[in-house]
Amino acid sequence: MMRSSIWALYAACAPLINAFPSSPKCYRESAFAAEDIIERDVLIVGGGATGTYAAVSLKDEGKTFAIVERSDRLGGHVDTLTDLVGGAPIDYGVQAYIDNSQTRNFFGRFNVSLVSVGLSPLPSNIVDFQSGFTIPNATAPNPMDLMGPLANFLFSTFNFPGLAEGAYDLPDPVPEDLYLPFGNFVAKYNLTEVVPVVWIFAHGVGNLLEMPTLYVLQNFGQPHLLGLQTGYLAAPGGNQEVYDKAAAFLGDDVFYESTVLQTSRSNGTTVVVKTPTGHKLIKANKLLITVPPTVKNLAGFDLDEAEMSVFNQWNNVPYYVGVVNNTGLPDLTNFLNVDPAAPAFLPQSPFVWRLESVGVPGYQTVKVVGESDSTLAKKLVTDAVGRIAATSYNISSTAVEFVAWEEHDNLQLNVAPEAIRDGFYQDLYALQGRRSTYWTGNAWCSDYSPLLWAFTENRILPLL
Repeated sequence: MMRSSIWALYAACAPLINAFPSSPKCYRESAFAAEDIIERDVLIVGGGATGTYAAVSLKDEGKTFAIVERSDRLGGHVDTLTDLVGGAPIDYGVQAYIDNSQTRNFFGRFNVSLVSVGLSPLPSNIVDFQSGFTIPNATAPNPMDLMGPLANFLFSTFNFPGLAEGAYDLPDPVPEDLYLPFGNFVAKYNLTEVVPVVWIFAHGVGNLLEMPTLYVLQNFGQPHLLGLQTGYLAAPGGNQEVYDKAAAFLGDDVFYESTVLQTSRSNGTTVVVKTPTGHKLIKANKLLITVPPTVKNLAGFDLDEAEMSVFNQWNNVPYYVGVVNNTGLPDLTNFLNVDPAAPAFLPQSPFVWRLESVGVPGYQTVKVVGESDSTLAKKLVTDAVGRIAATSYNISSTAVEFVAWEEHDNLQLNVAPEAIRDGFYQDLYALQGRRSTYWTGNAWCSDYSPLLWAFTENRILPLL
């Protein structure tokens, strides 16, 4: 076919891709210029923690790959801001990593130094964010002061060995404890003392005491408790550094600001990808999907009935993270939100979790849970700051500035208790390897990077 004819067919196909992603005509290689047809061993969708880790491992093993990443960088939720004045890094997404072999090996692979991090040495005020009133004589929970009760908590989880690595390996039948509301689990095992510590790690689930115990344990279970003992690590230059170095290593095999428009997974994988430089046709032996497997995220994929049946059941807890300044509040101070009228003093969704200082003067990190609208989530922050300033510090007005703000979409995917009971996770895991497709990420394992890396390394990469 003459080149002019190829481009004529391509021009006809491109609008069809945008309007009708399922159109089979757009798989025809004749619709693409030769330089836009790419063949790889593995196509990875998503360049967050797991996608980047998998790509580095594949390249080290001599496999060919491509990553399709919708943002302009790798790293997903890591989120590092650099102070424009002093140049200090502010990690407002992922702030620390469990000290395990995957963490040390991945950072060491790119010669990124790590330091031990612990509880904030800065003063912490316990505040009712609804009224702005500082609770007198209240102190922040210290996990090290509760090792006895935490040991009881750990003991109560030993009935669920499949969760020990953060995976969703649930027995059949699923133990009732796992789909009990966490408040009932706490009462059953007399664990009231540890709830404030669990809240530190599992606040992202929203209304903690109402959420099925499974999801609380996936945020603070056996691996996280052991992490408290072994310690946590962070990169002093900012946690984004390791991903920037990985990006340089992976080079042009990463397609940034790109999205999957259409897939065919009948014989291997054929994928049409929209990139800033035009459409590409990527042919791969295997497909690794690392993004949260929601129907919306997989809109361009040829999902079959089994996949749709599973992915249509997800619920989500909205989650925003950011960095603010100009709050008018005391500098280098943490403000921890409590609700004196609620069970266990836990704020009810939607809520601002904390205003935390990371040691950089003038800035505080903030997390908002349970509000899906970005504007309303920011308003929760500015309203809370205003109330604290007026009530606790007699400051009449503030001019809060959001210097960073990101949505961590689908961070806490969950399903109804009866779905857990009826075998949802068995059905989810049964999708692994079907139609040349493999899966990793926070729907398959606890959303802590070291646990995700271990899951990917031990369970998925051998299959690729």
